[in-house]
Amino acid sequence: MTRDSNLKDDLDSAIGHYMTSIAVKLLDEGLPVKSIHAYGHYDDITQPDTDDVEGGIDFGSAFQRRVFPDGEVGLHWSATSGWCLFLIPERGGGGLYDGARWLGAGLLPPPERVAAFVSSAQLDARSAGSAERPFYRTPREDLHELLKRLEEFAPEGEFSNHNYEYRFRSLQGQAYRRRVIDALLSGEDVIVDLPVRRSELQAVLHLIDYAEVADSAMRGPEDFVVPVVADLTHRIGNGYGSVSENQRALEHAQEVQRRIEEYRRKKDLEGE
Repeated sequence: MTRDSNLKDDLDSAIGHYMTSIAVKLLDEGLPVKSIHAYGHYDDITQPDTDDVEGGIDFGSAFQRRVFPDGEVGLHWSATSGWCLFLIPERGGGGLYDGARWLGAGLLPPPERVAAFVSSAQLDARSAGSAERPFYRTPREDLHELLKRLEEFAPEGEFSNHNYEYRFRSLQGQAYRRRVIDALLSGEDVIVDLPVRRSELQAVLHLIDYAEVADSAMRGPEDFVVPVVADLTHRIGNGYGSVSENQRALEHAQEVQRRIEEYRRKKDLEGE
């Protein structure tokens, strides 16, 4: 096959936007999506065993342990067979597709269908989908047609190489920001007794501090970090009364939610 660097880059970007569309739906479902990856280099001689172009979605370790305690689990998209949930035992090895469970809903199912597949996997990963791998196209053929289908998942004006990475991180941050706001405004304000070592609490504070300064998946809720750290720090050793005295995070969440609602009302009026 003749090398075409533009096609490689375009496939990489288009796959990345498709992965992002799926990841955002999973984030909306409350899942801990950690990262995505897209591989559009269909003729990479350093990867002779690769099926074709592909992509994937990774989850946090706690989610993986809950769904598949015996090893590693994640979502993989093959451009020949569509989506599968890979289950790689911690002991015993095996390849990516050994023991995989296949969605079998076509090559490019919508995000809602993939999210439903993940929901079934959370109930019983070993019986989700099917063990039989489907095939929808021949590897490394009709790549331009595949690209055209993938481009439908890229927002208008955002189809550029690696722009999907910024889009994913931005939407990931927004999702976690919404979770923080929803948690703080949930009304579940019963004071709980949580046995915790002072060293453990200090470790949590350090991690929250890190979230503020790090260029990480916390992009979006970072403006809650300072209030949360301040609240927790001032409560240490100050008794139950300090809960009411130090509630900057709650007050800030209320203000942010107010601004969000005002913005939405403004957009609705502009659309009328």
